[in-house]
Amino acid sequence: MSVNEPASPRRRAAIAARIPRGYSPALHLAAPTALGALVVAAAARLVEAVEAVELLAIPTTLLLAFAFEWWAHRSVLHRRAPLLGALCERHEREHHLAFTADDMALRSPRELWLVLTPPASALLVLALLLPLAAAAGALFSRDAALLGLATAMAFFVGYEWLHLAYHLPADSPVYRVPGLSRLREHHRRHHDPRLMKRWNFNVTVPVFDLVRGTRWSPPRKGA
Repeated sequence: MSVNEPASPRRRAAIAARIPRGYSPALHLAAPTALGALVVAAAARLVEAVEAVELLAIPTTLLLAFAFEWWAHRSVLHRRAPLLGALCERHEREHHLAFTADDMALRSPRELWLVLTPPASALLVLALLLPLAAAAGALFSRDAALLGLATAMAFFVGYEWLHLAYHLPADSPVYRVPGLSRLREHHRRHHDPRLMKRWNFNVTVPVFDLVRGTRWSPPRKGA
Protein backbone atom coordinates (compact mmCIF):
# COMPACT_ATOMS: atom_id res chain seq x y z
CA MET A 1 0.00 0.00 0.00
CA SER A 2 1.44 3.40 -1.01
CA VAL A 3 2.19 5.82 1.83
CA ASN A 4 0.67 8.51 -0.37
CA GLU A 5 -2.61 6.82 -1.18
CA PRO A 6 -5.78 8.86 -0.52
CA ALA A 7 -7.07 8.86 3.01
CA SER A 8 -9.66 6.15 3.53
CA PRO A 9 -13.26 7.39 3.75
CA ARG A 10 -13.42 6.15 7.35
CA ARG A 11 -10.27 8.01 8.39
CA ARG A 12 -11.31 11.17 6.58
CA ALA A 13 -14.75 11.01 8.18
CA ALA A 14 -13.22 10.49 11.64
CA ILE A 15 -11.02 13.56 11.20
CA ALA A 16 -13.90 15.63 9.83
CA ALA A 17 -16.05 14.60 12.80
CA ARG A 18 -13.77 16.69 15.03
CA ILE A 19 -14.80 19.88 13.24
CA PRO A 20 -17.15 21.92 15.49
CA ARG A 21 -20.79 21.51 14.55
CA GLY A 22 -21.46 25.24 14.20
CA TYR A 23 -18.33 25.86 12.13
CA SER A 24 -18.67 28.46 9.35
CA PRO A 25 -16.06 28.05 6.56
CA ALA A 26 -16.99 31.42 5.04
CA LEU A 27 -16.50 33.23 8.36
CA HIS A 28 -13.24 31.37 9.02
CA LEU A 29 -11.81 32.69 5.75
CA ALA A 30 -13.48 36.11 5.72
CA ALA A 31 -12.61 37.20 9.28
CA PRO A 32 -8.78 37.09 9.03
CA THR A 33 -8.95 38.48 5.50
CA ALA A 34 -11.05 41.42 6.69
CA LEU A 35 -8.82 42.01 9.71
CA GLY A 36 -5.72 41.93 7.53
CA ALA A 37 -7.26 44.33 5.03
CA LEU A 38 -8.31 46.66 7.85
CA VAL A 39 -4.80 46.71 9.32
CA VAL A 40 -3.21 47.34 5.92
CA ALA A 41 -5.69 50.13 5.17
CA ALA A 42 -5.22 51.74 8.60
CA ALA A 43 -1.43 51.58 8.31
CA ALA A 44 -1.55 53.10 4.83
CA ARG A 45 -3.75 55.90 6.11
CA LEU A 46 -1.41 56.64 9.02
CA VAL A 47 1.74 56.77 6.91
CA GLU A 48 2.74 60.39 6.42
CA ALA A 49 5.88 61.03 4.38
CA VAL A 50 7.74 57.86 3.55
CA GLU A 51 11.40 58.28 2.72
CA ALA A 52 13.12 55.96 0.26
CA VAL A 53 15.12 54.19 2.95
CA GLU A 54 11.94 53.44 4.91
CA LEU A 55 10.64 51.39 1.98
CA LEU A 56 13.25 48.81 2.93
CA ALA A 57 10.84 47.85 5.72
CA ILE A 58 8.76 45.99 3.14
CA PRO A 59 11.37 43.52 1.78
CA THR A 60 12.94 43.19 5.23
CA THR A 61 9.60 42.22 6.76
CA LEU A 62 8.91 39.78 3.93
CA LEU A 63 12.29 38.13 4.42
CA LEU A 64 11.65 37.78 8.15
CA ALA A 65 8.17 36.40 7.43
CA PHE A 66 9.54 33.74 5.07
CA ALA A 67 12.11 32.81 7.72
CA PHE A 68 9.50 32.59 10.49
CA GLU A 69 7.14 30.55 8.31
CA TRP A 70 9.95 28.08 7.55
CA TRP A 71 11.03 27.84 11.20
CA ALA A 72 7.52 27.49 12.63
CA HIS A 73 6.51 24.85 10.10
CA ARG A 74 9.68 22.82 10.66
CA SER A 75 10.24 23.28 14.39
CA VAL A 76 6.71 23.65 15.79
CA LEU A 77 4.28 21.93 13.40
CA HIS A 78 6.53 18.93 12.78
CA ARG A 79 8.36 18.68 16.10
CA ARG A 80 6.89 18.52 19.57
CA ALA A 81 8.18 21.78 20.97
CA PRO A 82 7.67 22.39 24.71
CA LEU A 83 4.14 23.68 25.45
CA LEU A 84 3.29 23.59 21.73
CA GLY A 85 2.81 19.87 21.22
CA ALA A 86 -0.89 20.31 20.48
CA LEU A 87 -0.03 22.28 17.34
CA CYS A 88 2.14 19.47 16.06
CA GLU A 89 -0.57 16.94 16.90
CA ARG A 90 -3.23 18.92 15.07
CA HIS A 91 -1.02 19.48 12.04
CA GLU A 92 0.31 15.96 11.60
CA ARG A 93 -2.67 13.96 12.87
CA GLU A 94 -5.36 16.00 11.14
CA HIS A 95 -4.03 18.10 8.27
CA HIS A 96 -1.45 15.61 6.97
CA LEU A 97 -3.64 12.56 7.49
CA ALA A 98 -6.62 14.15 5.77
CA PHE A 99 -4.60 15.50 2.84
CA THR A 100 -1.98 13.20 1.37
CA ALA A 101 0.33 13.88 -1.57
CA ASP A 102 -2.03 11.97 -3.87
CA ASP A 103 -5.22 13.41 -2.40
CA MET A 104 -4.74 17.11 -1.72
CA ALA A 105 -8.14 18.52 -2.58
CA LEU A 106 -10.85 19.63 -0.18
CA ARG A 107 -13.92 17.45 -0.38
CA SER A 108 -16.24 19.94 1.27
CA PRO A 109 -16.12 23.57 2.45
CA ARG A 110 -16.14 22.35 6.07
CA GLU A 111 -12.67 20.92 5.55
CA LEU A 112 -11.36 24.47 5.52
CA TRP A 113 -11.08 23.86 9.28
CA LEU A 114 -8.27 21.43 8.44
CA VAL A 115 -6.45 23.84 6.10
CA LEU A 116 -6.65 27.33 7.58
CA THR A 117 -4.90 28.33 10.77
CA PRO A 118 -7.11 28.22 13.92
CA PRO A 119 -9.84 30.90 13.89
CA ALA A 120 -8.21 33.14 16.50
CA SER A 121 -4.83 33.13 14.75
CA ALA A 122 -5.28 36.48 13.01
CA LEU A 123 -5.94 38.22 16.32
CA LEU A 124 -2.96 36.46 17.90
CA VAL A 125 -0.71 37.48 15.01
CA LEU A 126 -1.85 41.09 15.32
CA ALA A 127 -1.32 41.02 19.09
CA LEU A 128 2.25 39.82 18.55
CA LEU A 129 2.95 42.29 15.76
CA LEU A 130 1.79 45.43 17.55
CA PRO A 131 4.59 45.48 20.19
CA LEU A 132 7.11 44.58 17.48
CA ALA A 133 5.86 47.49 15.40
CA ALA A 134 6.10 49.77 18.43
CA ALA A 135 9.71 48.67 18.95
CA ALA A 136 10.49 49.20 15.27
CA GLY A 137 8.96 52.67 15.49
CA ALA A 138 11.22 53.52 18.42
CA LEU A 139 14.34 52.10 16.76
CA PHE A 140 13.76 53.34 13.23
CA SER A 141 10.75 55.47 12.34
CA ARG A 142 6.97 55.52 12.61
CA ASP A 143 6.45 55.12 8.88
CA ALA A 144 8.87 52.21 8.65
CA ALA A 145 7.03 50.49 11.49
CA LEU A 146 3.67 51.03 9.79
CA LEU A 147 4.98 49.64 6.51
CA GLY A 148 6.35 46.61 8.33
CA LEU A 149 3.09 46.01 10.16
CA ALA A 150 1.06 46.25 6.95
CA THR A 151 3.45 43.90 5.14
CA ALA A 152 3.34 41.32 7.94
CA MET A 153 -0.46 41.25 8.05
CA ALA A 154 -0.66 41.06 4.25
CA PHE A 155 1.76 38.12 4.38
CA PHE A 156 -0.43 36.33 6.91
CA VAL A 157 -3.53 36.74 4.75
CA GLY A 158 -1.56 35.70 1.66
CA TYR A 159 -0.42 32.57 3.50
CA GLU A 160 -4.01 31.61 4.24
CA TRP A 161 -5.22 32.13 0.68
CA LEU A 162 -2.25 30.38 -0.93
CA HIS A 163 -2.57 27.39 1.37
CA LEU A 164 -6.26 27.21 0.54
CA ALA A 165 -5.45 27.35 -3.19
CA TYR A 166 -3.06 24.40 -2.91
CA HIS A 167 -5.88 22.30 -1.48
CA LEU A 168 -8.35 23.02 -4.28
CA PRO A 169 -8.82 20.42 -7.04
CA ALA A 170 -5.89 20.27 -9.46
CA ASP A 171 -8.14 21.40 -12.34
CA SER A 172 -9.34 24.52 -10.50
CA PRO A 173 -9.31 27.74 -12.58
CA VAL A 174 -7.08 29.37 -9.94
CA TYR A 175 -4.14 27.48 -11.40
CA ARG A 176 -4.29 29.69 -14.45
CA VAL A 177 -2.46 32.22 -12.25
CA PRO A 178 1.17 32.02 -13.40
CA GLY A 179 3.40 30.17 -10.98
CA LEU A 180 0.62 28.90 -8.73
CA SER A 181 0.80 25.33 -10.02
CA ARG A 182 4.53 25.21 -9.22
CA LEU A 183 3.91 26.49 -5.70
CA ARG A 184 1.18 23.88 -5.23
CA GLU A 185 3.55 21.16 -6.38
CA HIS A 186 6.16 22.32 -3.88
CA HIS A 187 3.59 22.00 -1.10
CA ARG A 188 2.16 18.75 -2.45
CA ARG A 189 5.57 17.10 -2.12
CA HIS A 190 5.67 18.18 1.51
CA HIS A 191 2.52 16.12 2.06
CA ASP A 192 4.43 12.93 1.31
CA PRO A 193 4.94 11.52 4.84
CA ARG A 194 8.43 10.39 3.85
CA LEU A 195 9.36 14.03 3.16
CA MET A 196 7.24 16.14 5.49
CA LYS A 197 9.67 16.29 8.44
CA ARG A 198 12.70 17.28 6.33
CA TRP A 199 11.63 19.09 3.18
CA ASN A 200 9.56 21.93 1.69
CA PHE A 201 8.59 23.88 4.78
CA ASN A 202 7.79 27.22 3.14
CA VAL A 203 4.10 27.28 2.22
CA THR A 204 4.07 30.63 0.44
CA VAL A 205 7.28 30.99 -1.58
CA PRO A 206 10.19 28.58 -0.92
CA VAL A 207 12.69 31.31 -0.09
CA PHE A 208 14.11 29.72 3.05
CA ASP A 209 13.80 26.21 1.68
CA LEU A 210 16.33 27.42 -0.89
CA VAL A 211 18.45 29.26 1.68
CA ARG A 212 18.51 26.33 4.13
CA GLY A 213 18.73 23.57 1.53
CA THR A 214 15.37 21.99 2.39
CA ARG A 215 13.72 22.29 -1.01
CA TRP A 216 13.07 18.83 -2.43
CA SER A 217 12.16 17.99 -6.00
CA PRO A 218 12.41 14.68 -7.89
CA PRO A 219 15.79 13.92 -9.51
CA ARG A 220 15.86 14.81 -13.18
CA LYS A 221 16.01 11.91 -15.59
CA GLY A 222 19.52 11.35 -16.86
CA ALA A 223 21.01 13.51 -14.10
